[in-house]
Amino acid sequence: MAYFLSEKSTNVRNNTEGGWLDGLAGLFQPWSRQGQVLAEGRRMYLMPERAVTPPALPEPAGGVVLAVPGFTPHLAARLWGAQRGDTAPLVMLVHDWEYQIHDMLPFVQPLLDAGARVVAFDAPAHGRSSGDEATLPVMAAAIRAVAAAAGGRVVGVIAHGVGAAALTLAIQDGFDAGRAVLLAPLVDLTLPLRQIAHVLRLDSDGEHALGRMVDRALGTPLASLHLHGDALTRALLIHSVDDRIMPVSDGLLLAASWPGLSTHLVQGLGHRRLLSDVGVVDRAVGFALRGE
Repeated sequence: MAYFLSEKSTNVRNNTEGGWLDGLAGLFQPWSRQGQVLAEGRRMYLMPERAVTPPALPEPAGGVVLAVPGFTPHLAARLWGAQRGDTAPLVMLVHDWEYQIHDMLPFVQPLLDAGARVVAFDAPAHGRSSGDEATLPVMAAAIRAVAAAAGGRVVGVIAHGVGAAALTLAIQDGFDAGRAVLLAPLVDLTLPLRQIAHVLRLDSDGEHALGRMVDRALGTPLASLHLHGDALTRALLIHSVDDRIMPVSDGLLLAASWPGLSTHLVQGLGHRRLLSDVGVVDRAVGFALRGE
């Protein structure tokens, strides 16, 4: 699902030397090269580049490790405000693809100051969670599992990028997110696949072949995973109009299909700076807790 696409070599080295063996290898080389390129495309789509925050970096005080039983792979999750008990409002934070808990920390202290409990986790194959591959359905399942492990009713979820897409899928599957804050969500789920096909210079047949590999990994056709609004869930879209990772036009299309979704557009924050902007944090926290 990589939309931060790394430049990986897909060249095939032919070590066969001399005579008729060269000709025989040449007959098979196109199929061999295509197979290697498709395997690289599958890896790029399903295997995030893992970043792990050094333990020495500070985080809001009071966080405890949250066990998430019954979910495979192991999820690294943290809960703040646990001493307040299950009756305190619970807000979940969900990070983007190739991000981790640490990227969502700007939201934690404002939520704690407002009296909430806060739960965040590294998605499968991200940060300190185990696993090598991640898919949107698995990320959506992880959201439900972490919410159940934290206990109490979730009053709001603040999610970014691919995490916002996973949250939307979870809501469509019946998850009660309370109020959902979607920060620059991925809406067109075929976008990463098209980006990878472009980088690997796949023709239309190669792109379709890669799509079939992704479908098998997902356990369902990617084309069948359409994000749409949920009439029972209030939501807030926050998107910077200069976002070059997630097109703001896609976010607005989602807003048009979501009766309870309001839109807050900002300028000059791109995709990542959205997470640390004081105005965005205040707006997201206020909506998640109070619907403001």
